[in-house]
Amino acid sequence: MSLVKRAWQCRARAWVAASLLFVSVASATDTGSRGATVQDAINMVRIQYAVTPDDKVAAISDDGTQAAFVTWRGDLARNTNVYELRTVDLRPPLKQQSSRVVLTRLFPGDQLDQVASPIQQLRYLKGNKVLTYLGRDAAGVAQAYRLDLATGEETQLTKHPTAVRTFTVDADGKLLGFSAIASADDGTAKRLEEDGVFLWEPGVFSFGQTFFSASPALIRLKQVDAVRQFFLTANGRDQLIFDSRQSRPKAPLDMKDPKVARAPSQSLAEDAVLGHFSVMPAAPNGRQMLLYPYLVAEQPLHPERYAYYMSSHMNEFGRRIAARVGVIDVATGKIEPLLDAPSPQFERYESGPPLWSPDGKSVVVYTLFPDRPADAPAWVEVDLATRRIVPLGLAKDARPVSWAADGRTLVLSINGDSFSQIRRTGDGKWSRPTQPGRANGFNADWSVAANGKVVLGVSDALRTPPDLTAYDPATKRSIRLTDLNPQLAEIRFGETTAYHWRSKPTDPADGFLVKPIDYQPGKRYPLVVLLDDNTLRFGNAPFLFDGVWQLSSHATQMLAAQGFMVLYKREASMRDVIETPAEAERVREDMERVVAQLDREGLIDPARVGVSGWSRAGYYTSYLVIHSSIKFAAAINTDGGASEYTNGMRAFTDKELSQIRTPVMFQSHGLWSLVYHGAMADRMNQLDRPAEILYFETASHTTTRPQHRLRSLGSSIDWWRFWLKGEEDPDPAKAAQYSHWRELRAVQERQLERSSSR
Repeated sequence: MSLVKRAWQCRARAWVAASLLFVSVASATDTGSRGATVQDAINMVRIQYAVTPDDKVAAISDDGTQAAFVTWRGDLARNTNVYELRTVDLRPPLKQQSSRVVLTRLFPGDQLDQVASPIQQLRYLKGNKVLTYLGRDAAGVAQAYRLDLATGEETQLTKHPTAVRTFTVDADGKLLGFSAIASADDGTAKRLEEDGVFLWEPGVFSFGQTFFSASPALIRLKQVDAVRQFFLTANGRDQLIFDSRQSRPKAPLDMKDPKVARAPSQSLAEDAVLGHFSVMPAAPNGRQMLLYPYLVAEQPLHPERYAYYMSSHMNEFGRRIAARVGVIDVATGKIEPLLDAPSPQFERYESGPPLWSPDGKSVVVYTLFPDRPADAPAWVEVDLATRRIVPLGLAKDARPVSWAADGRTLVLSINGDSFSQIRRTGDGKWSRPTQPGRANGFNADWSVAANGKVVLGVSDALRTPPDLTAYDPATKRSIRLTDLNPQLAEIRFGETTAYHWRSKPTDPADGFLVKPIDYQPGKRYPLVVLLDDNTLRFGNAPFLFDGVWQLSSHATQMLAAQGFMVLYKREASMRDVIETPAEAERVREDMERVVAQLDREGLIDPARVGVSGWSRAGYYTSYLVIHSSIKFAAAINTDGGASEYTNGMRAFTDKELSQIRTPVMFQSHGLWSLVYHGAMADRMNQLDRPAEILYFETASHTTTRPQHRLRSLGSSIDWWRFWLKGEEDPDPAKAAQYSHWRELRAVQERQLERSSSR
């Protein structure tokens, strides 16, 4: 996983689930009649992580009586996913209910966008009567839509030739403006299609690589999508007012030059990142809109004026993406900075998108200060007419998430798990925050939504599937609103408990141990260790059915049903060693300690241990089979890890690969991954080290397509059974698979014989 993606996924550390007052919840228990299957995982109804423009789990109607959220499940028969836009009633008393499905869309996924959905950016209009959303047209291109909840009538608001990314409507649902991906008109796309290019060519690729692979070409293709154009819409015509390429210097950046690296200018890569924070909200009166990110290359920020932003605690990447918030005059299309200061958006807890005041006269924004260059960024209110700045006086990790109905009170989220309020006083200043209230039991993978009267989030437990839950700050009661997966009560789940050890004598480490469903004390079981890729947050105890975030290869409960002990291992803290040789060594030491502890406790057979990792944890998997003292019986590397990450992404040497004694299955998602994995697998085969590749040509990094998941999870289970238990599925359709694996076993046996004879 890239460092940027890891930063995005460094979300709020969750609090321990406790004291939720649930109403007759159907949860998965030991009373079921059978073990879990891959089909169960595919059919499970899941809650979409983010559905609003500011990435909340639900949209709350203007009058507070209703909320909308999105679920999805796999449909194997059609090899697609079924997305459903649902609404729930928030009128008191809150209660569990059957959510109303108001829109259904089929969507198989997007290879280049692993979080793509056909229903995003939900907004309520006219109380609870109308919803707008970002959907997909018949050609699969993202467009803006309006849905009348009473009649079910759907209206397409945009018909842009390229994908719409954000959009804004007025109170009546009339389109005011939108941003969209720009057409590739710079000539480089044509060269890629019709001519030959060198991968080091700076005119084609904005930054070079120190190793040879197809990855620069893939990066280029993704970056074309990152170019955004912003339009105003009036009288049926779209007026282009800003193109994100205006933010880039015309000449390619020389990142080896320290002055260039420190300069707050954007390159193509930074533009791709900033696109994920793009917003274009309109004032309530529709006369002005905000534009973020707004940065023009000809009007650079001056490092000496923004001492805090240029201080040593900011890395070079952060310094290059100092963007401002722009203010658009809807009548003229003119853009000017809200403040001559950047609005950094990379602090998970305290930063966030700007909020218009209900009267449209001011903006609440997270920003640095033009007149105090060394001060830390803070939330302030900016008067549009005078540009007067009034700090909100918020403590660290607190940020406003919405206005209350009175138009003078801001609802605050504190550290992601507590909520408070501040009120504008008669002199225009802000009161101290009220005593925060804590909503226990929410899973922080889903960002909560709040309006001052209710907090909506997702609650689950190790063997209880996720459901939408409401928390009432006044009564401090939490009510589970939905029961999305009653069918899971039929399944016997393996006993799942928190498991602790010490990664080194002074540091505790943990994960979750899943025992076989017919566990017998005193019996030693084959162990599969599933490496987390920094997605399992500290303090979180999520529903462990398959994987956390990524849904291929990690067949957690399905392995328990097949008689395996499973350790879902939380990643150790890497802050002090990331991108250094000590990073993988910490993983190795941690792994060897926990396996030794499980062995001492008599829970596992140390001769039958497997390890699996996805993305960056795929690198850990490769490192372990090369360097660990554990003689792993098998390994699976899913879409990552076929090179030495901490040494310029160099290929592993023959000397390193010669140390492998473990059969490795590579699961490759897309052509780049195949080239990447194939290089390592080819060398392993040349060295008589057994390697297998399972290739998914159209899979995204974390794939969601049902047939992909069926094959990935099913093949993973087969792999573990073959190498750790000596078992084969008698299904005739798998005869060729097992024939090849028996050949790999013969290769391994020959290699082991040669090693023992030396």
